[in-house]
Amino acid sequence: MARTTSTPAERFAAKTTPGPIPAGPDTPNTPCRLWPETSLDRDGYGRFWIDGRYVPAHRYGYEQARGPIPAGLELDHLCTVRRCVADDHLEPVDHRTNVLRSTGPSAVNARRKRCVNGHDLTDPAVVHVSYPPSHPNGMRKCRACARDRARRPREQQLAPVAQLPTVTQPERTAA
Repeated sequence: MARTTSTPAERFAAKTTPGPIPAGPDTPNTPCRLWPETSLDRDGYGRFWIDGRYVPAHRYGYEQARGPIPAGLELDHLCTVRRCVADDHLEPVDHRTNVLRSTGPSAVNARRKRCVNGHDLTDPAVVHVSYPPSHPNGMRKCRACARDRARRPREQQLAPVAQLPTVTQPERTAA
């Protein structure tokens, strides 16, 4: 049986199937091009075999259609579908923008307007931004809640001391 040779672009196009048109104000009006579920990595992104190695399918598709991805940027799926390889659904952005557009914990916390106790997180007087080495862009902390957290352990130390009962002895009189 003779093996037919096809170009990587032909193999890539043969693997994709049309998907739904994403809904949302910032999403393109074209349908997704979905990568097969049998060729996904553990994070849900497509894998494409080329030149003896696997490459991310969405990166390959974008670079074939629009050229190389600029240094320091990564591709953001505007349609939020990791399997999608449509080049018009991908936008090169920096890592921070990509994370903040997602639905992960960092993005959810960044979009919050109120803390768990209802304090306004948009008011700079209420929010303290700290810059520990683990968060070079800063962490928002509610000042009132931080004050309460710091006060809680001290309350037990500062609690009023109960008076111990004393036994009163009658005074002795001289005989």
